Amino acid sequence: SNSTVAPEQMDTVLASMLTVLQAAAFIIFPNVGGAVGSIVTGKELKDWYLKLNKPPWTPPNWVFPPMWIFLYSCIGFASWIVFLHVGFQNVGMYLYAAQLALNWAWSPLFFGAHWVALAALDMMAMIGLSIACGIEFYQVNPVAGALIVPYLLWLSLALSINVYVYFYNDTAVLRNEKKT
Repeated sequence: SNSTVAPEQMDTVLASMLTVLQAAAFIIFPNVGGAVGSIVTGKELKDWYLKLNKPPWTPPNWVFPPMWIFLYSCIGFASWIVFLHVGFQNVGMYLYAAQLALNWAWSPLFFGAHWVALAALDMMAMIGLSIACGIEFYQVNPVAGALIVPYLLWLSLALSINVYVYFYNDTAVLRNEKKT
């Protein structure tokens, strides 16, 4: 049997490979910012976060990394679907980029600077932009819009934890000050 690709099939093979690589890039991109944010998170997890009063509905810490990988992959895939239909020049893609920037800013605000109130405001804006993004994505492709829903649900849970931490922790604890 001949395993070589005929010249007329080569364009199809290359196009398929490019499509897979492009999809992978769109999926990996949001995960990169998440990975950078997790460096800040990891440092503060033991020293600060574990000491905070958190709501009883807070998932165990081991849930967060795989959940974020799943969610970043969902929104990345959604953005790729939209890109295939309309390219980058689309309101939904601008909203996606804006909410992703706010998402990447959240860990440095919350874990890095301990600016818990500002992190909550950041997340509120992120949720608003993500809702608008999901609506825009849905109008381009319903699957792309649906892929934003799990992300929105998780952001809502994260916001509830963030707000609880703000209201149910002493200022000195939030700022990680040593009590004298």
